[in-house]
Amino acid sequence: MLRPSRRAARTALVLGFVIHTVVALLVWWTWSTFGRGNVLAWIDLPISLAFLHLDGTPFLFWSLLAGGLQWAAIAALLSLWLGRTVRGGGVAE
Repeated sequence: MLRPSRRAARTALVLGFVIHTVVALLVWWTWSTFGRGNVLAWIDLPISLAFLHLDGTPFLFWSLLAGGLQWAAIAALLSLWLGRTVRGGGVAE
């Protein structure tokens, strides 16, 4: 059985990936060809620098994969940090 902090981090990890995927796909489908690549590059900084040279579907694929993993990690780490801060275990007094 997972500790509550680990369970929260796992949930944040999944939600971070899913939310990034939804936002990236909405940007891809609703923005013009010029604008959508720029928006996705900004959303996924700094990892987007690794796949910025790509165009079209490969760019979307790497944005969904690498950018999604980046935002999933950020969400999980923020969840762990927030849980530790609220419990008082992360702040030196």
